[in-house]
Amino acid sequence: MPFRLAVLSASRIVVEFLDHLAEMPEIQVTALCCRPQSAEKGRALAEKAGIPRLFTDEAECYAAGGFDGVYIGTANHLHAAAARRALEAGYHVILEKPFTPTLAEAKELFALADAKGLVLFEAITTPYLPAYRFLLQELPKIGPVRGAMASFCARSARYDDFLKGVWNTTFDPKCYGGALYDMNVYNLHYFWGLLGAPRRYEYAPSLAENGVDTAGTMLLHYEGFTAAAISAKDSESENYAMIQGPGGNLILHGGTNGLEQVYSVLGGIRGGGTRTDAPRAERHRMAYEFAEFARIVTEKDAAAEAEARRRTLAVMEMLEAMRPY
Repeated sequence: MPFRLAVLSASRIVVEFLDHLAEMPEIQVTALCCRPQSAEKGRALAEKAGIPRLFTDEAECYAAGGFDGVYIGTANHLHAAAARRALEAGYHVILEKPFTPTLAEAKELFALADAKGLVLFEAITTPYLPAYRFLLQELPKIGPVRGAMASFCARSARYDDFLKGVWNTTFDPKCYGGALYDMNVYNLHYFWGLLGAPRRYEYAPSLAENGVDTAGTMLLHYEGFTAAAISAKDSESENYAMIQGPGGNLILHGGTNGLEQVYSVLGGIRGGGTRTDAPRAERHRMAYEFAEFARIVTEKDAAAEAEARRRTLAVMEMLEAMRPY
């Protein structure tokens, strides 16, 4: 039986999720809740996705029930409060990245979930993709890591408005927007899961007049090497990542949010190595995180839940320490 889910918000990421709902047989969306001013958009989304009920009031939605968990896809600064309300109402929660504005809020929410006997899970695509398992398997084969980098840059559709002075949450530091929280968070999850916790880290941002980081480079310092991670919302590049060691290389073409093309080259990248390609994703990238969330709840997989929580808290700690505002 599919896991029954209510969706909170009619944001762009929610639209993407609903557009690919057919690829997620593990999930059944039974309710959509959005702001009153977004009711018309919500109604169109619900009709297109076959969602039977639309609400414009969270309390009414939660009281009506008919679902077991809530997917929260609101703006970054609203994550913590929205997750708290859903947990207090007695529902499991899958919370869109970046998890919360602060580490303290993340810890508070996990404590609340524990007290309620509920699962709280970060909706972050990277660690649940098939290609990521491939990377974990291939990593020991390249020997001691000697260098790593990742670039994930995409010019925001809202950047032109920002330059014109039109307010939007994407480039508002008070709403925890910016390149670190929206883009480099994927690079952090990518590197933390593969390389572990760095000994120290730093962030060199490109700051706009309002203090938000429109782009920036993270340096994660490990024993014997440094990993560099570039992100931007004001410009684009060919997204790419690599990890290198004396025995070979792990290569990604594409963003760390989707792992579109991943392969290893062992024994020398300049012509003499052996290339092995990772399996391609058979579903939309978001399908895998939702499948894992539903599985953890249904199977009561405490070990997987604990590992996901450990990853989220580690990344949150680094995000908060590097945040430039």
